[in-house]
Amino acid sequence: MLDFILPLFGRFHPLLVHLPIGILVFGIILVFLSKAGQNTHFASIRLAFLLGGIAAAVSSVSGFLQYQYEGFEWESIQFHLILALLTTAVSFWLWYQLNRGETLPPFFKIKSAVLVLLLTMTGHLGGNISRGENYLTEILPLDLQSFLGIEIEPEKGPQLLEENWENAALYSEVIQPILNQNCKSCHNPRNLKGELDLTTMNGLLAGGEDGLVLTAGDATHSELYTRMILEKDHDDHMPPAEKRQPSKEEIALIEAWIQGGGKEKGTLAEAAIPRKLIEPFIARNEVPFYPVTTIPEMAADSLAALKLSGFFAEGVESGSGLLKVSCINFPGFQDSDWTMLAGAKNRLAYLDLSGTKVSDSILDSLGGMPNLTVLKLNNTAITGKSLEKLALLPHLKLLYLNNTGVNLSQIQDLTSSKSFEKVFVYETPAAGEISNAGKLSLPFLVESGNYTLPKLATDTIVY
Repeated sequence: MLDFILPLFGRFHPLLVHLPIGILVFGIILVFLSKAGQNTHFASIRLAFLLGGIAAAVSSVSGFLQYQYEGFEWESIQFHLILALLTTAVSFWLWYQLNRGETLPPFFKIKSAVLVLLLTMTGHLGGNISRGENYLTEILPLDLQSFLGIEIEPEKGPQLLEENWENAALYSEVIQPILNQNCKSCHNPRNLKGELDLTTMNGLLAGGEDGLVLTAGDATHSELYTRMILEKDHDDHMPPAEKRQPSKEEIALIEAWIQGGGKEKGTLAEAAIPRKLIEPFIARNEVPFYPVTTIPEMAADSLAALKLSGFFAEGVESGSGLLKVSCINFPGFQDSDWTMLAGAKNRLAYLDLSGTKVSDSILDSLGGMPNLTVLKLNNTAITGKSLEKLALLPHLKLLYLNNTGVNLSQIQDLTSSKSFEKVFVYETPAAGEISNAGKLSLPFLVESGNYTLPKLATDTIVY
């Protein structure tokens, strides 16, 4: 029958918590107003610390009961509760010290300052629990937040999957994210500019101080839409000119949604939204061109040593441990010089040996490179002997064999590769064979050149 009493007392915590703060701050102010050797405010100070300690104890109990009955996680309140109990103990300790005499004890102002720090930390953690960690900072201008080192997580617009974008909910997955990205900063429950909340469907339907902003089925009479299409310098244009402006696709989607009835339920397919409006918001899983590895970036002195040996060398991407190496300035490179690169073979992702003096023997050295993605052997003495060894490279995508001695049979020996995308064989025996071989069935594209353009009637006109 009386089981409600403890939960009810717990719910009084947000009210009770202000009592110790007010009483103790009042007592601490009197402490700092007091002069050495004087006891003008002594009785008031002593009473303030006693009542403040009692209020802090009562508040701590109510807070613990709120935690017990309201479903808060211990991790979220533990430090707040510990500091609250510590504040209570320090308040009673200071009151006890005041009871031992009729003047302020030595260093009492310093001890009172410690209590101020405890009150501040306890209150801050309590505010984080009830209002969120960004309660004090989220209202600050973005530039000031960045200056203070606060990480700003920008609102994201619609993000749809390529596979089933048609089944996405039009309002919750498209329209609301657009409003969040462009309108939420001014029109949210904590910052009700114009008494308008655009973060929920209920807020949209309720409108603001100037009336309704949404007229279902009629975009031209819905201020949500009409203000967006006003000239940017118009006084009523929304969002304000200095804020992010919605794209033409976003505005068109809002118009289509309103014209379709401004419903909270329904998919893009049901609303007959064309793909061209959704295209900018379809997320595609882009596969990185080069392998993703944990190899750390190459030390500057090691990279410098490679360059000093005659190679052009740099990271394939900023911060990557993989290398792009070229012999463009080292035409004398030959098979025996491989030892100069052997120490970096696990890093090599792009290797250009074009125009060097390498032969088929170099293929034995290239066979054990785990991250090689692009290999250029143009204008070399490569005949194609043992070329099939390159099919064992797990990440090789592009192989350039232009102006070498490779033939079609050797190219076909590469079909066991799981990674090849293109093989270039301009000006090789293979190129001539391909042009006479008819349609080839290979798991990769072979670029052989010898392309001809169809003749046009205008080609025979003499001017």
